[in-house]
Amino acid sequence: MDNNILKYIDERDKSYGVAGMAIAVVAYDTEDMLASVSMDAEPGHTIEFGSEFFYNANPRMSAKIAWNELIKHFRLATGLMVANTMSRNYVQHRRRLPDDTARALREAVYNYGADDEAQLEKDEIEAVLQRNIEFFDRLFQMQAVHDATHALAADLVEKRSFSAAEIVDRLASMMRYL
Repeated sequence: MDNNILKYIDERDKSYGVAGMAIAVVAYDTEDMLASVSMDAEPGHTIEFGSEFFYNANPRMSAKIAWNELIKHFRLATGLMVANTMSRNYVQHRRRLPDDTARALREAVYNYGADDEAQLEKDEIEAVLQRNIEFFDRLFQMQAVHDATHALAADLVEKRSFSAAEIVDRLASMMRYL
């Protein structure tokens, strides 16, 4: 599968993808882990998280707590990918995910899930992916989310980067729908 279909076409496309990921952070109530958002960062680093986000193995932590932390992080990472793709399609282009894009997204999530620290099985990856698809499908159909996404994408092109607090302020109008 050619994952080039998931690559940004231009700066406007990237701004919608980054805005979608910022919305995912807020939707999952993990903005306290967010450090910044930047259009000028290297690919894969447009959303920066603080140190509390990253899993830090602790031998005194129970296996169940450790597993739940790994799943929580995988759920968010998958949500970032799904929200990025849906924002670019649902909001920017006003269309559902084309089949080839949905396939490329699914493959990217499966590859990430299999390579991630949790080394999830295919059915576990599918469950997390499907939950994210259903959640963001509903979210990105809301007009308030469209309005917030358009505004944030335009602001990202103009200002280039935002702190976590600035992102939360910009998305406050949408938060009541979450």
